[in-house]
Amino acid sequence: MQASEQYMQFSKKPIMNNFGELPRGEIPESLKFTRQCQSTTLSNGIRVVTEKSNSQVPTVGVYVGAGSRQDTLETTGASHALQQMLLRGTSQRSKHDFAEEIEAMGARYHAEPGRERSGFQLKVFKGDVNKAVALLGDAVSNSTLDAGELELLKQELSEHHETNHTRYEETTLENVHFNVYREHMMGQPIKGDRDQVQNLTVDALRNYHAANYYGDNIVIVGTGDINHEAFVDQVNQHFHTLSKSVEAKATNSEKPIYIPALLFIRDDEMVNSNVGVFYDAPSIKDADYYGFLLLQNMFGNYRIDQHAEHLNDVKKQYNSMHALLGDLVDVTHANAHYNAYSDCGIFGNYFYGNEVFTRQMNYCGVCLPTIYSHYLNDVEVIRGRNALYNKLMLAESTDEVNQEIGAQFLLLNRRIHRSEIAARVAHIDNYHMKHMCNEWFYDAEPSFTNWGPIEQVSQVGSYKYFKVNTMSTVSNAHHSLFT
Repeated sequence: MQASEQYMQFSKKPIMNNFGELPRGEIPESLKFTRQCQSTTLSNGIRVVTEKSNSQVPTVGVYVGAGSRQDTLETTGASHALQQMLLRGTSQRSKHDFAEEIEAMGARYHAEPGRERSGFQLKVFKGDVNKAVALLGDAVSNSTLDAGELELLKQELSEHHETNHTRYEETTLENVHFNVYREHMMGQPIKGDRDQVQNLTVDALRNYHAANYYGDNIVIVGTGDINHEAFVDQVNQHFHTLSKSVEAKATNSEKPIYIPALLFIRDDEMVNSNVGVFYDAPSIKDADYYGFLLLQNMFGNYRIDQHAEHLNDVKKQYNSMHALLGDLVDVTHANAHYNAYSDCGIFGNYFYGNEVFTRQMNYCGVCLPTIYSHYLNDVEVIRGRNALYNKLMLAESTDEVNQEIGAQFLLLNRRIHRSEIAARVAHIDNYHMKHMCNEWFYDAEPSFTNWGPIEQVSQVGSYKYFKVNTMSTVSNAHHSLFT
């Protein structure tokens, strides 16, 4: 009689092969499989991509390689306003027709504004894919851009801007972009300047549409249980009127110059401080892109109620950022952000907490990237790697996958499957990460963005007071922000 293998009650051995400390270069078995992805380029340049799955709720997405970067200071917010206007009436449908058709299908519409791309999604039932393509094709190709509707939209945008102060992280990150790219349109807010948006005209939107909405600059993606050949025919039928290219030269195509700076927005009526500490970082086409993707997952996110209360000891979670923040008893959360664009990028951390810890939150933003440049153990790398693996395995919804494919084809003109991402990250160890951090962060010049009751730091005029904290091995002065 053969004895069966026994495990202790909380043994992790049964799942170690897929979720544990895999050997370098190995990825979990579930990430080794990829779905069929097909692409076809139409005669007018539009790239049509499908990735088939068993989902009976497919998503159809239209992605344009233009966003707020293609605005000007005079027309800031035009890309976002145009995106909102496309479903407000065409030569064939009124805005009420759009609303009724979407509601009748039980569909969900989502528009995603961005700095370098604009996205439109319809999530529908399997039998309504053709209707979704027809609706999006009509909106993108035949929008009338009525002046009366634009005035109504301006009122809605104004009301939205009035509540910017309630969206702490989003507004802080917009301020971060302005701080680092203040001399380029990449630094302007995606939704435009709240005052300048009121000066937008229909002609400005039409000019933006004519300059950016053309075949070579558009990717249309279908994800879910979709037949590729039928989907291509549907897209060709409803998007064929768009021209292949335009004569106008792309605006703001020069590479943005990263600017290290201090930006303090003091508001003593706010409850807590918002802090963003960001560095110059590689673009999505850079060799260090996947290293930074791993680094983002090493820092991860922090929530005081999840990571620092009751039985959770921040010193035993193998996360140096959690250990630092755990000593700051009223910093409630933090998030690592990596925004990689076509020719530039920024990396850093956002913190939110009591004003008493404003200086310390700035310190947390520069301390660990600098320390990692001369000391980093494998435990942190393995933990970050596993966190990324889990995110890749959880990316299953058709709308999430749809958006990912659209961004990849616009920037890289190919599909990067999660198996490739996992395989690239699996070969990165602490030695590689340490040298990467040394290149990008040690003695670097970060930008500091603080917003809220920030009296502690707003009266400090010297950038050097902050900058010295990026040199942790040179002088004990690097503790100036923490003490």
